[in-house]
Amino acid sequence: MNKLLLTIFTLFLFLHMTPAQEIKPLSIGDHFPSLKGELLSFQKFEIPKDCKGKVSLLIVAFKRGTQPQIDTWTKEILPLYDSNEEFLFLEVPMISGMYSWMSSYIDNGMRSGIQKKLHDNVLTYYGSLSDYYKYFGVDDKKTCYLFLLDKEGKVQLMKKGNANPESMKELRVKTDLLLKK
Repeated sequence: MNKLLLTIFTLFLFLHMTPAQEIKPLSIGDHFPSLKGELLSFQKFEIPKDCKGKVSLLIVAFKRGTQPQIDTWTKEILPLYDSNEEFLFLEVPMISGMYSWMSSYIDNGMRSGIQKKLHDNVLTYYGSLSDYYKYFGVDDKKTCYLFLLDKEGKVQLMKKGNANPESMKELRVKTDLLLKK
């Protein structure tokens, strides 16, 4: 009898389980996946929901050592657009959820090392990273990943690593076009 109940119960669970959704890497035109965190200015923020209505440049990093790569993008692009109210820049450190218990310590360390005027531009994420590795096609965690989103939160440009003259020109042209829409 117990064996029969166990079999029925197992069959019931198997039939009512929903299959895990397959995660595919982002492509141009896809909506950026939901990513929730907190800005260094202590505000909760959700991408892409809170990016709606703005052309958003996101630079995602999985390792602290990627800052020099990020700087190759920001040193040229931010002065061009930071005063435009329809443009949003976010640097997004992606930190494993196992460090969430030290998030205050980590975030305070970042706050002390980043100019206060940029605290609205740094969104820290603590949580599972595996889905984002798949979404972003992460093949090297020591590389930064850049995404340009239109005002609807759809990916319009994806790059990784250091900026170069060609990729920087492409970013400027796409940003200008999106801001005119």
